[in-house]
Amino acid sequence: MAQTLVKGTVVSANDSEPMIGVAILENGTTNGCITDMDGNYSISLQNSNATLTVSFVGYKTQTINVNGRNKIDIRMQEDLKVLDEVVVVGYGVQRKSDLTGAIASVGGDDIKNLATVDAGAALQGKAAGVQILNTSGAPGEGAKIRIRGYSSNSDQLGPLLIVDGLKVDNIQYLDPSMIESMEVLKDAASAAIYGAQAGNGVVLITTKTGSSANGRPKITYSFKAINQRLGKTPELFGAKDWIKYKEMSGYDMKTMCEANGVDYNNPQETDWIKEVFDTSWATQHSVTFQDGNDKGHFFTSINYIDNDGIVRGKKDTYTRLTAQLNADYQLYKWIKVGTNTSIEKWATRNITHQSAYGSMLAPALLLDPLTPVYWDSVDDFTTGMKDVYATNPEKILVAPNGKYYATSKFQMDDNGNPLLQLDRRNYKNSGFTVRGTAFVDLTPIDGLVMTSRFSYRIAQSNSHDYSEPYYMNGQAKADNYSISANANNSHYYQWENFANFNKTLFDKHNIGVMIGMSYTEDRSDNVSASATGTGGNKILSGDADNFKYLDYVNSASTTTKSIGNLPGISTSLSYFGRLLYTFDNRYSLQINYRADAFDTSKLPIDKRWGKFPSLAVGWTISNEKFIKENISSDIISFLKFRASWGRNGNVNVLNNYPYTAPISYNAAWYQYGDNPEQYYGSYPSGLANPNLKWETSEQLDLGLDMRFLNDRLTVSLDYYNKNTKDLLVKINPVPEVYTNQTTVNAGKVNNKGFEFEAGWKDHIGDLAYSINANFSTLKNEVTYLYDDIPRITASKGGVDGTNNKVHTAFEEGNSIWYFRAFDYVGVDSETGAPRFRNREGKIVNSSELTDEDMTDIGSAIPKFTYGITINLEYKGFDFTAFGTGVAGNKIFNILYRADSPLRNSLRYYMDNAWTPENKGASMPAPSQVATDLNFWGSSASMFNGSYFKIKQLQLGYTLPKKLTQKVAIKNLRFFVSLDDFFTFSSYPGMDPETATTGRNGGAGFDIGSYPTMKKCSFGASFSF
Repeated sequence: MAQTLVKGTVVSANDSEPMIGVAILENGTTNGCITDMDGNYSISLQNSNATLTVSFVGYKTQTINVNGRNKIDIRMQEDLKVLDEVVVVGYGVQRKSDLTGAIASVGGDDIKNLATVDAGAALQGKAAGVQILNTSGAPGEGAKIRIRGYSSNSDQLGPLLIVDGLKVDNIQYLDPSMIESMEVLKDAASAAIYGAQAGNGVVLITTKTGSSANGRPKITYSFKAINQRLGKTPELFGAKDWIKYKEMSGYDMKTMCEANGVDYNNPQETDWIKEVFDTSWATQHSVTFQDGNDKGHFFTSINYIDNDGIVRGKKDTYTRLTAQLNADYQLYKWIKVGTNTSIEKWATRNITHQSAYGSMLAPALLLDPLTPVYWDSVDDFTTGMKDVYATNPEKILVAPNGKYYATSKFQMDDNGNPLLQLDRRNYKNSGFTVRGTAFVDLTPIDGLVMTSRFSYRIAQSNSHDYSEPYYMNGQAKADNYSISANANNSHYYQWENFANFNKTLFDKHNIGVMIGMSYTEDRSDNVSASATGTGGNKILSGDADNFKYLDYVNSASTTTKSIGNLPGISTSLSYFGRLLYTFDNRYSLQINYRADAFDTSKLPIDKRWGKFPSLAVGWTISNEKFIKENISSDIISFLKFRASWGRNGNVNVLNNYPYTAPISYNAAWYQYGDNPEQYYGSYPSGLANPNLKWETSEQLDLGLDMRFLNDRLTVSLDYYNKNTKDLLVKINPVPEVYTNQTTVNAGKVNNKGFEFEAGWKDHIGDLAYSINANFSTLKNEVTYLYDDIPRITASKGGVDGTNNKVHTAFEEGNSIWYFRAFDYVGVDSETGAPRFRNREGKIVNSSELTDEDMTDIGSAIPKFTYGITINLEYKGFDFTAFGTGVAGNKIFNILYRADSPLRNSLRYYMDNAWTPENKGASMPAPSQVATDLNFWGSSASMFNGSYFKIKQLQLGYTLPKKLTQKVAIKNLRFFVSLDDFFTFSSYPGMDPETATTGRNGGAGFDIGSYPTMKKCSFGASFSF
């Protein structure tokens, strides 16, 4: 019989790349072939009307009728079915269809083109129930992750971070382009396999392997140039408005201006925000090498970042060089080895902010607009500066332009001049970290994989600081020279051995079993040294920059030196296991169990073991006969109900032997009898508590996963209720004990809420598009606090030195760290005086208030978080729009001080002020509240913190391959992107996203924080 020769080329429909190794089989025979390096194939058929089956892993299998043709080119479509995709879980993987817990999966494609270089920040808006806190927009500042609320009165609220099996201290070093997938274990059942460290959730990150592009090695280079500038500008007073507002406050501004040399009618205006912030550039470079075959894979990525922040000068910079080296090799069918290694070298300089004293950003918001930036002459000085200049002229610092820094003559500002605080800042920090994992997988029998994995983290960092005396006024000054340096070294390793057995029995019974153990050891050895000169005496042997190191500290009697060093070690031992059973792809049961023990630096020997079980069930309703027989799979593709319960711990709150009563050695003076001589004495620093234990969380989760219309529409719903108990609280024992405090387990917190995720993916002709959205709610409440403690309070004003009565509190029946202040209810329409509600519910004047009238006025914790992503692709063009927001949270602006009323402040208080012509105003007459501590410590200073940010608008274009292949380039893409460019918020301050402090109990206080930069990015990437 004459044979028919059929030839052709097989390419990917996604990018038209030739595909290697595609199987082509003539139906009904054993006759077949595979495509070559260029995607070409050739097959001799016994029948010219034969049917071909074309298949490749990850792509839809095609059946093609030859119909006498001799040339057939084939385009392979990716298989978008997601039910049999696998996701990473603790010590293994699972099919998505078998999941019974609440796991949010974010793929590398979801974050690959984001502007951020921080893996944590890349999660923002991508998963329901996950909140990303950017407490500072400064270069090099990492994002903080919160999963399903806030469960502790401590600052240990972040999740456990695991990268390629290694527990890491942060994920800021990971460029999103290196990430294959991120799984967020949100419910306790999913996270229970990590036991005592999983009380705040778990983030599992898998970096990319060396999977080649359609069987070909691939080299990719990408470049990005980012223009950065200030985003949202605060609504502060200009010169004339500031004069007007202070006159409304009762001040004779004409006389004051004349006394201070200011033209009252035509004042010269200083825009301090423009003086401090400027446009800047950041650059990013990335080179990636990858290859692979059926024996092994390798992936190498080198990334470099150079970011100069938007504060003028070079005092806020961040540089980072990272390399990711991943490789695996199948030595034999039964043994596989591999390693993942990350190398990071970084350096940063930063400016001071989120503080009342020594801050660079606070005076940019607080200095009056009549004060110039510089003075030309000593004659312009304030009286205090002239006095100091006459005796110690070196304390009056000279700016780089040869002029003198100016400060306000209307007020005594805490910081003097923002540019002075910027220029005198000499802090530098740098480090080098290596993180790695090496593993061996043994497969002695089908379905059983035994893994031994050794992981390590070696980190070293150094910091240097130097400051000189200066004087601007009685508060903005430093009398002495000081220098300090720190060298921090840490070595962490973990050794884990575990086995996974997965088998399908009799076609309907899927069984998965995992059992393992883990040992960790964490060592640190940090050295610090400093020197301070008293009486303004110098401490170094030279003044040049190369003398500003500890080696040049002099030995004068006026120089005080200090050295600190205390090595530390902590260890843990764990045993864990998991059982998963699925019947007929309909009913699933999963049980997890982990037992953890830590060394005695955390808990006593008889209390250091913790047991953490979990139970989860799932029902795949769409696989039931009554669904299959009555509803087309084209309508309902997948429907599953799941429920889980589990217990986790938070061991991070325990350290430094908190259950003991260490002796404070030679910490006090004692006098014996009538002898007047004093002797060193020692005493217990606290009262021992041998019953202390770690915080424990128990969580219930109910979920529903749905997919419709051939998986084009996906919907996921979750309800969770999380109770955390045994919070650590410090109490004061009775006086007879003669110790200051002891630590007890005396608090409970509840977090509960709903989560909703939805996605739609489809195409119209050549236009492919997808829309993904998520929305979550959170209700947070302290449900118990030790009976003898009415509440725990944090620093007034969020930070020390603000002289504002407001503070945050931890109290039963309220949200964790709520704002406690006076309840402002409005204005007396006849007098313009402020009105308040006291603790009895009566409306009173400010003079009638006492501190007992302070109450819960709101919280910095959002009640709602949400995000939306839109992707469009049309021929060579691609477009991404991504936005995220929060609602229900509050911001307390503490910039105004009643004891220093001539500061600048928000124009909001004048725009909404009571006047005889505007008696329906929301704010009182300025003259009524200019020096009223109660008013500025009330809800009148609290604002709605809700915002929506368009985090990214990106347009890209990929050149046609028929053009790029002529110059040996596989793929060439150009793009332009607007990132963090648009913010929608009613907050009159700077950036509602970063209007906070990073201190425990200091969330939501705005005292001048580095804002998020809005960016315009230009870039290109090409591969060959």
